Formats: sequence, structure tokens, C-alpha cells
Amino acid sequence: MPTLFATTRLLAVHLPGRDVPDGTLDVNLDGHRVWSTPVRWAAGPMIAVAWPRALRPYLRGRTHLTVTDSATGEVIAEQDVRFPGNGRVDVSDARGRKLAVNKWDRLGPTLDSGDSGVQDRLLDSAVALVEQLQGWGYPVYAVGGTLLGAKRNGQLMPHDDDIDLAWLCDETTMADVSLASYEMERRLTQAGHTVVRHSLAHLQVTYFDEAGFTDHYIDIFTGFHTEDGQYNQPFALRGELPRETLVPTSTIEIGGRTLPAPARPEAWLEFAYGPSWLVPDPSFKFVTPPSTLRLFETTFGVYNRQRVWWEKHYEQLAEREPSSGADDGVGDVSRFLQMLPAGAPVIELGCGDGRLTERIAAAGHPVRAFDYSHEALRLARQTRPENVTYDYLNTNDRHGVLRLALDLLEEGQDVWFFASRMLHDVPPNGRESIYVLLRAVLGERTKAYMTFYSDPHPHRDSQNPETWHLPLKTLFTETRRFGLSFHALGSTDVSTPYGRRTRQTVVLWR
Repeated sequence: MPTLFATTRLLAVHLPGRDVPDGTLDVNLDGHRVWSTPVRWAAGPMIAVAWPRALRPYLRGRTHLTVTDSATGEVIAEQDVRFPGNGRVDVSDARGRKLAVNKWDRLGPTLDSGDSGVQDRLLDSAVALVEQLQGWGYPVYAVGGTLLGAKRNGQLMPHDDDIDLAWLCDETTMADVSLASYEMERRLTQAGHTVVRHSLAHLQVTYFDEAGFTDHYIDIFTGFHTEDGQYNQPFALRGELPRETLVPTSTIEIGGRTLPAPARPEAWLEFAYGPSWLVPDPSFKFVTPPSTLRLFETTFGVYNRQRVWWEKHYEQLAEREPSSGADDGVGDVSRFLQMLPAGAPVIELGCGDGRLTERIAAAGHPVRAFDYSHEALRLARQTRPENVTYDYLNTNDRHGVLRLALDLLEEGQDVWFFASRMLHDVPPNGRESIYVLLRAVLGERTKAYMTFYSDPHPHRDSQNPETWHLPLKTLFTETRRFGLSFHALGSTDVSTPYGRRTRQTVVLWR
């Protein structure tokens, strides 16, 4: 009889008298699929897999654990198990939505998470968006999991979380493709859409519910052929896929709606997923050759680094949390206010949930606060304070930063900058954009007040920017290249949710 053994780190299945499954397994807790995984290790009748890191904090209490074959639905093993803690295991977010580990090894809601209305909203949004794009002359077609689900059973894939579209750009050079993508972004923004740019060739249109939470989103990838005939679809696909397999587009039926598809959908699916694309594999991950990855990342950039981490962080909160008593930045505000002339306008970068923004505004300063997490901005906007505006800005996107710089220069005001505990968790290219902004906008009498953690974290996590650090000497080297000077006001040993850290305080000027 199959038996299960589960700790907060390891899941093992003992299968006496039967063969170990070859494919992918679904792991269900109290009937909810939380993870799909290929069988990576087996010895005799035993399967052992490590729980994903994103899922481990939720393994608290009792649950009925079921392991099934992803392709057939056959139950491989099931058993009541108990993890440390009380109550039932609950893998859900602040809104009660069930979560599962996605293809990026992050937790997020999927289309099988219990919200029966999200699939209809997602499909309706896609139909309307496609109609708009086609009206502007864009040859758009479904790709990815959307096309896969349509060809398998005419439905959205239950393990997916969005709709994937692509369009075929006639340009053949990387620069011209990027310009074409910006033109599409301008049209979408002018039409009232919220557009998040992931790279110079990848857009995401985001839709929100009435409370401001992210409800669903649609990816738009740019496909194009280079002069050597190679088809490119950043961020992951490059190879032989003739133009005639893509356009003129065909149609597919999915969830009772009609969407455009490549001229030969099977050709795109085999190109992306291989010849076995028809066999369900919810744990599938694109394996992009390093040369292709380098080409796309160096040419089109990666504007999404760590943004999703912050989205997931703030998505767990229905409202702003009270101060934890750890390093909350309140002292930063007090010190910053002592430097400011009366009524001086302030630009805050990385405002998070807005708690520090409102302290600055309460002292009589108009504040424009920016963040690249829509979920953080949702929390910040809940109180609607006077003298404050909250806007989206991704410092990884140099184009967006330069646009802000031009707006500020046109306004002609002497603005001060404030950024609490931010610089250390911004990738180097994002910091460079900040320096470009400061170099362009700071005047003779204005400065930027910034704090950051400068000591290495003993358990640095490349996926968690809160564990990153920025050495003071690195800041000196970086800022000097952009014609900026800084004065270190001192360091403080502070308590954070990730242990004791050294927080540096600096003032920058042009």
C-alpha cells in the first residue's frame, strides 16, 4: 500500500509493488493543487522531492495530502499528514484566493484556484484587447499556455494564470523592434490600459478589481524575424519558424470565445514545447539556450527584476500593516524634514505602502511618490491624503525615468528626493537610472536623502532583495561616474525582519 512521508522540507512517497511514474505529479493539500513536479529522484519503490522554498512557510498544521499523476489524474498516494503548528494548512493570500507554485517557482493564484469568475473576466479582457490591437493593424495571435490549452481541450489551462498573446513585427533589427514596442505601449496607454513593460519587446496589460487588487493580466510578446530568417520571441524563443506558419492568422475557440492564433498553431507549439506538446505537463519550464538568453537580455533588457517579489509581498496584505517596531524608516523622515525648506516639494522613490510619504506630507510638503509595485500603490492609495500623489515608476526602465526627468524639468521646481531603505535592493542598472534622474533634476540648493543596508546578509537570497546590500564604496564609485557627490551622515545598527543590519544614511547632490 502506498504511504507518504512529509516534513516541511521533504515529501517522500513509498510505492511497494508498482513502478515509479515517469511523468509529472500533482501535489494536493485538502483537495487543492499547490504544486506540480517531475519525478527528479527515485530509488526502488521510493520517490523523494524537496518542497519548493515558496511553499514551505505555509506547511503548518494538518492536511489531507494527495499525490496524483498529472496526465491521467490517477491517485498515486494519499494520507492525512501533520506539519508543525495548529489548524489546517492554508495556502491562500489575503483575499482568500488559493495559491499554487507557478512555473517561476513563485506562489500565485491560478485559474483553478476557486474564483470561477476570473476565467470569464480574463477571456473577456483578451477579446476586447485583441479587437483593439487588430483595429490598429497589429497581427496578434495566441501563444504559450493559452494556445496550448485551446488546442488540447478548448479551455484555458487550469494551472495557468494569464493569457499569452504575441504579434508579428515586420522590423528586422533589435532597435526598430524596440521602437515598435514603444509605439504599441503609447497606444495602449492612451486607450486607458495599465501597461507594465517587462523588456523592450515584452508588455503586460494589467487589470484590477474594485478594491485595487491585481485581478488578471495579459502578456503581449513581440515576435519578429531577423535578416537571417530566425524567428525571435523574447524572452525565451529563437529558432526556425517560417513567417507563413504565423500569418495570416487563424482562429481558435477557447472558453466559448474566439481568439486569433498562428496560421499553423501546431507549428508554433512544436517550436516552443517540442513534439510532445500534446501531453500535459504542468511542471514544464522553457529551457532557453544561454546564447539566446544573453542576446535577449543584453539587447532588450530585463525590467521586471524583483518587481514580482514586491508584488507578491504586498499582495498578501489587504491593508497597510501597523509598524512592527523594527527599522520602519520613521527616523529617516524626521532627519530629512530637518533639512527641508518650508513647503519644499519632494519626490519619493520606492514609497511602498505610503506610510513615510504621508509623514512628509503632514509636515507641509507636497509629495509625488513612486513605486514599481501596483500592490504597494494600492495600499498607499487607501488613505487618499492631501498633498500626495502616487504613481508607477520602474527604475529598471530608463525610458520611464527619463520621461519623469523631462516632466520635472518642464515644471521648473526645485525638488528634493527621498528614498528610505531602497538603494540596496535595486539592481545596478536601476541604480544607474536613479543617478541619471538626480543628475538631471537636482538643482544648486536641492539634495537627495537616501538610506540603505550596507552589510552583507549571512543568508543572502538572490530572489529576495531585502537580503541584498550596497557597500558604501560601491555607491561612491557609481555616483562619481554620474557627476554626483555624497556625504555619509552615519550608520546605525538596526533590527529588521531579516535580522540585525547596518543602515547607512547619505545625502547626494549634483
